[in-house]
Amino acid sequence: MCDVFHHAVQSAESPRDRVVILAHCIMNQATRARWEGGGATRTKGAIEEIVTPLLEHGVGIIQMECPEQTLYGNPRPPKSRDDYDTPEFKEKCREIAVRAMQTIEKSTELIAALGFEGSPSCGVERTTRTIKGSHAESPGEGHLIEALRQEMREKGLDAPIIGVGLREGEMNLALRKLESLLRG
Repeated sequence: MCDVFHHAVQSAESPRDRVVILAHCIMNQATRARWEGGGATRTKGAIEEIVTPLLEHGVGIIQMECPEQTLYGNPRPPKSRDDYDTPEFKEKCREIAVRAMQTIEKSTELIAALGFEGSPSCGVERTTRTIKGSHAESPGEGHLIEALRQEMREKGLDAPIIGVGLREGEMNLALRKLESLLRG
């Protein structure tokens, strides 16, 4: 048996598997809103600065489905948390959060969930709102992070939810928080 498979087998004394839950766009930036003449600020592919440390520390990744992409596809115009404040959208967010929680087993340790700042779905500290008829970033959570936080509470999980952002300083802050959890 090859060495890779040998290390994958756990003994009864082995530590719990560690996992993180990720907003879909951290692994696939192509799902971020784009439209004729523009699109959301993004990187190509996955956000390597986040994914690489997870792989290096042997942490499993639970990628949540993107409710915006699932319901409205791409290209799609940018929308705010207020635009998505519908029963259909909130129910989709709840379904996604429930599925993410169903993948967490008793033998698994959830070390963190990572959202995406500014998103109407996955913002942690900052979301997009409709203010005086225009979209503007505002303090608050997106709908999916709100649903995820509720599901975590119901399951008795106390892992932090960290916001990843592309603004200056946001990525470094998220990485410092994540690295601290990965070492612990």
